[in-house]
Amino acid sequence: MANEITSALLQANGGLEASVLSDLLVQQLYDATDLSAVCTKIPWQPAGGQGLQVTLDAVPGAYTASATELADAPANAAYTTSKYTLTPVRYAMRYQMTDLVPITGARIGLDEVANKLVQGVSLTITDKLTSLFPGVTAAVGNGTTAISVDTIFDAAFQLNTANNAGTFSLVLSPAQINSFRSSLRAESGAVQFREVTYETLRARGPGYQGFWSGIDLWQSDSVTAPGGVVTGAMFSNGAFAMTMADPRVIGGNVAGDDIIFSNELMMLERDRNAVNATSSIIGNIYLAMVMAEDARAVEVRSS
Repeated sequence: MANEITSALLQANGGLEASVLSDLLVQQLYDATDLSAVCTKIPWQPAGGQGLQVTLDAVPGAYTASATELADAPANAAYTTSKYTLTPVRYAMRYQMTDLVPITGARIGLDEVANKLVQGVSLTITDKLTSLFPGVTAAVGNGTTAISVDTIFDAAFQLNTANNAGTFSLVLSPAQINSFRSSLRAESGAVQFREVTYETLRARGPGYQGFWSGIDLWQSDSVTAPGGVVTGAMFSNGAFAMTMADPRVIGGNVAGDDIIFSNELMMLERDRNAVNATSSIIGNIYLAMVMAEDARAVEVRSS
């Protein structure tokens, strides 16, 4: 036998190995968790101002009994509302490619680059949400030890005490999830943990870890550690709100040939620099993320 194609031969006869292997594009490991599903989505409504104000309606109260049969008018009840403001900010990302890239036949092209910009939208939403966790008032965990099942129960108890209802969402770092699972293994009795399945992953996306005791568990490496304290959070629906302004309204300011893709969430446009022989693709989104109601969330701290 002769003339076998080997790695050593390919390297020696002119670098054909690069041509063969360049057809294989393997995704590098990264955390694709999309936490937009656990935020309250507010439709963007431009009204001539920079921000969108959302009103939180008054809490209803119980009626009072009359002290006498006649002439006992009830006192006026206070109707107290509050509000929060969503102010979209431009978030952008750019990839620049030299003309030599397509000339050499590289497998990385404009389509692959544009796809990464699309995927970056959900990662940005996740980053902005987790950055709000350290600002939550209520907290469990001392920040110097790992979390346990008791820590998670404490967070759920606080939310329940504050009259939160429904399924809670728990977002933890990978290390915090590991600590919780380790603690859960030592529990006995009726401790039911519903592991993630293929169907739930398809419905909820990467990062979803399962369901336990009325709590949806999520894992994200976007969870921050200010001052060395890892800060996840447990919260009910309505704790955090977001809006995304529609970038298509600026389409009139951009040459039509430069717009690669645009919808209600993002715009991709091309920028050509002929002098330097480079082409750039820029992704633009206009996102606002706020804590809507502090009483609906609890920090979960650990080392």
